[in-house]
This record gives sequence, C-alpha cells and structure tokens, in this order.
Amino acid sequence: MPDDYQPPAEQVVEAFEAAREELQLHPNRKGQVIDLPAEGSAVFSGDLHDNRTNWRKLKHVARVADDSSRHLLLHELIHGDHFDDEGREDSWRMLFEAVELFLDFPEQVHFVLANHDLAQIHGEGISKGGLSVCEAFTGALKRDFGGDKGRVEVAIVEFLLALPLGVRMSGAGLFFCHSVPGEEELDAFDYDVFARETLGGPDYRRKVGPAYQLIWGRGAGPDRAAEFADAVGADIVITGHQPQATGYKRNGDRHLILASDHTRGVCLELPLDKKLDMDAIESRIQPFVAIDDSGGT
Repeated sequence: MPDDYQPPAEQVVEAFEAAREELQLHPNRKGQVIDLPAEGSAVFSGDLHDNRTNWRKLKHVARVADDSSRHLLLHELIHGDHFDDEGREDSWRMLFEAVELFLDFPEQVHFVLANHDLAQIHGEGISKGGLSVCEAFTGALKRDFGGDKGRVEVAIVEFLLALPLGVRMSGAGLFFCHSVPGEEELDAFDYDVFARETLGGPDYRRKVGPAYQLIWGRGAGPDRAAEFADAVGADIVITGHQPQATGYKRNGDRHLILASDHTRGVCLELPLDKKLDMDAIESRIQPFVAIDDSGGT
C-alpha cells in the first residue's frame, strides 16, 4: 500500500472484522495454537515494528502467492518510528497490509499475539523516545479516520484479541510464539492456556495472567527455555521480543530469538517436513540487507 494512499474506514473495518472471523474459524487452529502440516516451508520473522523495508523484503522471501505450501509467520508489526510532527504514529497501515495478505492467503499467513498488541488493547504506556506509542497509534487513527476512528479502533482491538498464542510445526519439531515466560514465571506457568478455546481477562492480567507472562517474558536461560520447549512438545522454540543488535541470538540449542525491526534484522526460512538442529537452523538465517527484492513483491 503506497504511503500516500488512504483506504476508506469502511474498507479497513471490514478487513479487520473478516480477519477476526477467519482467525476464529481457522481449520488448523486448536485452542490458542495453529498446527501446520508437515510439508512445504515456513518463513519466520522477529518483531517488525513497522520497518517497512524489511516488511517488503519479508514478503518477497515468503512468496506465499507462488506456492500454497509456503507459510509466513508474523508478530509485533505495530509501534514503529514513523511519527509525524504531532507525534502520531501510523503503524496501523502495516497491520492492515498484513491483514489483507492474510485474507488472500488465510491458511498460509499466521499471526501470534505480542506484547505491543496487548499494550495497544489495554492502552498501556510503552514509550519510545519519550512518546507513548499507544497514544501515538491512537492519534494516527484519529488523524486518518476522523469520526470513524472509534469503529476502526474497535475492529483492530477485536482482531488482536483473536490472535492465537503460538504456531506448532510438529513435522519440523518447532514451536513459534512471541516470547518465553521469564525464569520466575516458568515455575508456575499455566500451560493449559494454549488449549483454551477462548481467553478471558484473567489470562491477560498484568504480571499473573499466562498470556501476559508468555508475551512479556524475558530472560529465561537455555535450561529453562528447554523446559518450555519440552512442555509445548517442541525440539526448538523460535521467538522474538528480546532486542538483538545483531539480528538474532541462540539461547542454547533449543531457543532461537529473532529480530526484524532494524538494519541488521533477519528472517529465517525452514522446511516443515524435517527436523534440523540449531546449527543447521542458524545457517539458514537471512539478513535483510542481503535480500534483493528489486524484482518487486
């Protein structure tokens, strides 16, 4: 979507509402987890935070339109650095683009809930450069949609609340989610949250809700991350959330952290029909700066 194009509110509302329904009725969804078939490949991203260059290159790598067995895994698209002179930030545009791609390819494009999504739902104060990103996001909705801002905001929030917590790839031995609960939270973490058909207020509650603990968690060491992997039935867990200046981090041999929101950001393509160890997975990481998308996406 060109930066100077302003879609009408009705189009945006309809897209987010349709995407919410697709998420809730997804044929491969079991509770709060999407199960992918053991065929084809998946392209993994870290947090994007409205990095539009990396988003364009990520779509180029994924090529979901070329092959129905290709999958694209997304999280943390909102709250970037595109502020106007009044401090309003319009990452709703990237989220809308991703939703349109999802509606075109609903069995190939997959989202998981991230902490900035929940922050925007609750209006919590995450700041960048002294600005509240939640207020900045809402400010752009008011600027761009005027009297329809409320309808658009509700449609976005309801879409975000429908996002699953994880994607399981049993054929590859992988599990994808935004983060892993912290060391202290893992001792009593409620893994049943992944099996629940619907999530409620207690699941999202600050500090103590399992959905909150999952997407806000930081600092789990390699051994504890391996415990989490065992509990979700995976050999290796792939997440984002924790900033990585070099684009990624191996947290032991069973947890990989990706970042996609800066010039040294990366993505990762893996087969879904065979298991790879961490060395083989690391060798497939692609820095965005090395990706030539001059052919267009």
